[in-house]
Amino acid sequence: MIPRLTQSPQVSPAVERYIHALNESGFTGDTTTRYGDRLTLATDNSIYQLLPQAIVFPRSTADVILVMRLAAQDEFRSVTFTPRGGGTGTNGQSLNNGVVIDLSRYMNRILEINPEQGWVRAEAGVIKDQLNAYLKPYGYFFAPELSTSNRATLGGMINTDASGQGSLVYGKTSDHVLGLRSVLLNGDLLDTAPLPVSEARRCAQEESAAGELYRITLESCETHRQTILESFPKLN
Repeated sequence: MIPRLTQSPQVSPAVERYIHALNESGFTGDTTTRYGDRLTLATDNSIYQLLPQAIVFPRSTADVILVMRLAAQDEFRSVTFTPRGGGTGTNGQSLNNGVVIDLSRYMNRILEINPEQGWVRAEAGVIKDQLNAYLKPYGYFFAPELSTSNRATLGGMINTDASGQGSLVYGKTSDHVLGLRSVLLNGDLLDTAPLPVSEARRCAQEESAAGELYRITLESCETHRQTILESFPKLN
């Protein structure tokens, strides 16, 4: 018998069981189902509002892997998940009535910089202004300039391919991303970077969740290439 974690309204038994199982699995971050905490993440920079049932605050990539591996179990397939950074999106991307994964509380570390080669490695919860303050002594900055740069996180900027003032000169977010480490829905890690089509075809042959992503992407791009070239406007 799993004890009730909260008396807060609108928390389903499945979500309560999930949070209990996560806390028992070695998760090192924070979890909450308190109504006040949930209410603070029920809105973002859009016109929408959705009250989540729970919030998890991972401290590391290992914690995110635990969150997703547990979510992949059959008994938790009904629970939905949404990652969240600064909540600056205008289309409600960070809202969810299931579980919100807040990456801004702990996963906001700048891990490594190589000034000679001109790159920096950072976690998804790093805020744009935080990164630029760190880069300034090295003579660098991360473009483009956003009106929400004092709270927008890198993960959110990548998710929306954020642009803004100066993007015509310096490019948008995707023009400055060298590679990504992502956690898939089943908890697998996926490292991505620009690669030749021949290498992508090799990756697509793997019997894994990552291989399936490569197969879907290649099939979509190759099957519809001519339509894409003829129909989509020539924008940046």
